[in-house]
Amino acid sequence: MPDKPDLRQRSSGTWWDVDEEFATVPLDAVQRVCLAGLERAGAKPEDARFVFNSYLDKTLQGDHARGIARVPGLVREALRGDLNLRPSLQILREKGATALVRGERHDLHRLVCKYAMELAVQKAQAHGVGWVGAQAPGEVLGAYVKIAVSAGMVGFATTQSYALVAPTGGYEPLLGNGPFAFGVPAGDHDPVILDMSTTHTSAAGVFLAARQGQQVPEGMVLDAQGNPTTVASDFPDPDALSRGRQAARGSLVPLGNSPKSYALIFVLGLLTSVLTDSSAPWDVGNKSGPGEGRSGTILAAIDPAAFLASQEVGKRVDAYIGKVKASAKRPGVSEILYPGEGSQRLQRERRQAGQIAIPASQYQALASLAKELGLEGTL
Repeated sequence: MPDKPDLRQRSSGTWWDVDEEFATVPLDAVQRVCLAGLERAGAKPEDARFVFNSYLDKTLQGDHARGIARVPGLVREALRGDLNLRPSLQILREKGATALVRGERHDLHRLVCKYAMELAVQKAQAHGVGWVGAQAPGEVLGAYVKIAVSAGMVGFATTQSYALVAPTGGYEPLLGNGPFAFGVPAGDHDPVILDMSTTHTSAAGVFLAARQGQQVPEGMVLDAQGNPTTVASDFPDPDALSRGRQAARGSLVPLGNSPKSYALIFVLGLLTSVLTDSSAPWDVGNKSGPGEGRSGTILAAIDPAAFLASQEVGKRVDAYIGKVKASAKRPGVSEILYPGEGSQRLQRERRQAGQIAIPASQYQALASLAKELGLEGTL
């Protein structure tokens, strides 16, 4: 009899956690409530499933700061008329394999970016490559590259965050944190999914730690004067937080505290701003605040069959993965993983188990949503 999966295990990059009791709930019940809420708020069934799964994947890998806890709020915002879950994509410019698109201000950004990646895939099917700039923040990028992967494409995405990072040698947060994602289809293996920022940590983990009065690991954060700190509350702008918004007075540290990582952050932010005709990170504004500058996301798809016989692609990727995983291991290392392998394994195990563990406050929020939807007792 196989051991039951550890429902509290987190993927290796997630150092933060919610400091409260957890509840174990059936996954199909959570899905039923969330999909019912999203559809009642206006989402088409396929879009509701995409939005739910994009949050669920984070929960399944133990990231409760960016997981399904956000669904009840989205549903209520849409039911109030403050958020549109049925956006239409406006094509502003289009030329061959490229396009520039946007949605309306109150459209759900995740769906605008979803539609943009679907357009990139269509262009890649016609031209071998598709490159679409979307005038919308992409947030978590892995969900978009998975759209490309499911179509047999290589996917790429990068987005402009608000200012979180000081340039090397400075201390004023001016730059985004350089998030980007790649998805590469494989054969017998899970696809390669790389979804990361170019800083040691995401802002979400530091904001969560600050709310809970916790420390952060060394080497991740600088305070408002540019000094290393482990005090999470040194990072947020307290005035913004008091108004329910997110902004940084400190800075996230680039990977390795290296000028190379800073240079990558600089270039990713610059290109995203220029190639989506959007704002620079210092003009994007505070998260969830009114009057923000326009944030942008680049979504790209590449058809590997334009470069290699289609039947060879999966074999080549599997061989590459296999060679790396079979390489010599240092003492104490049980397995060498490739990008996205651990997260996808956790997601699959928990889907198969049919249960997830979520913080008690998030369970209560879902239970309240279920009651409002007439699904009381589902959870």
